[in-house]
Amino acid sequence: MKILQLTNRIPYPLNDGGNIGVHYYTEGYLDAGVLLSMLAMNTTRHWVDTGKLPALYRRLQRFEVIKVDNRVRPLDAFLNLFSGKSYNITRFISADFEKALIRLLKEADYDIVQLEGLYLVPYIPVIRKNSKAKISIRQHNIEYRIWERLAARATNPLKKWYLSLLTRRLKRFELQHINDYDIVLPISRKDEDDYKKLGCRVPLFLHPFGIDISNLPFYGYKPPQDISLYHIGAMDWLPNQESVDWLLEQVMPVLRKELPRLKLYLAGRNMPDRYFQLNMENVIVLGEVPDALAFECDKSILVVPLLSGGGVRIKIFQAMAMGKMIITTSVGVEGIEAENGRHILLADTAADFVAAVRRAVNDPPLIAAIGQEARRLIEEQYDRQKLIAGLLERYSRLITA
Repeated sequence: MKILQLTNRIPYPLNDGGNIGVHYYTEGYLDAGVLLSMLAMNTTRHWVDTGKLPALYRRLQRFEVIKVDNRVRPLDAFLNLFSGKSYNITRFISADFEKALIRLLKEADYDIVQLEGLYLVPYIPVIRKNSKAKISIRQHNIEYRIWERLAARATNPLKKWYLSLLTRRLKRFELQHINDYDIVLPISRKDEDDYKKLGCRVPLFLHPFGIDISNLPFYGYKPPQDISLYHIGAMDWLPNQESVDWLLEQVMPVLRKELPRLKLYLAGRNMPDRYFQLNMENVIVLGEVPDALAFECDKSILVVPLLSGGGVRIKIFQAMAMGKMIITTSVGVEGIEAENGRHILLADTAADFVAAVRRAVNDPPLIAAIGQEARRLIEEQYDRQKLIAGLLERYSRLITA
């Protein structure tokens, strides 16, 4: 099978959920014997030195990168107010990317063109005009829902108005194109149900994130290891900033009084300067780490106090596979069939979050037990090899229909 993967950034390094989510398919397809090509944007906001990419990219049939300047510019953002278009989407429209796409489609007959998210949707007419390939879209989340939650929680009136405007336009775009694909790959049952309710009539194939267990060692808690908290994620994503701010303002002050030796480590690319200037006791701000696995291996508890966002949190899948205890919110665990108290600990309020951390710190065997159950869940339900094989079988039926 020949697949062309379109991405709005190079999915490397593997230090945030977005990159890991795309890499899951790239590596999974190649391991399954797919003849895979990739056309990727190398954007200003997520610039990658292509000379430092791993050997995986040399296994691709074709790999092309197009520079795209997607910076948020005040003047462009202001002028966009009068256009009626979604500014979230227009920043990824590139004439150079379109030309490269046309050339690739004319040079090879692809069976599937897989769009890695909503920001590639403007290129569907180009694909239809220049190829007979079936178009699939991998939806990590329903995009406008993230902005709905951000707008709802905003307290500054001007910011609330602007976020609401972005949300309305993004929602309109997302719903206008909801039936433009040949197949949609929702990542959770909730997203699958939501797509149906929103009017999606094209085939849906539930395809949750999967883990390559063979390449992910078990790093469960082992007494008398010091107990620590950690958070890792792309810190230019507003929901992550919102959750870290909530953690620092509502949870950590209480924990510092009750558990004065407990440390919180903050990691993630594009960490805003304000976090480095915190100077808070027992809060260690590292910013981007070169190796997420090495960073996580000796930490005890992943905290994901997500208040907005959508889809699933890939970092939770990875931490579960590593045997870590995770404390998160109901929003954070969306799309993961995990049982509270067995595979994960849920806490939706600051008081509940403090109580969950306190419970874990006072009961180290619980940290180990939940980590072991989390790993078992990943092995039984989220094995990448099995999931990719199932998806390729569904693609085969789509192609021959």
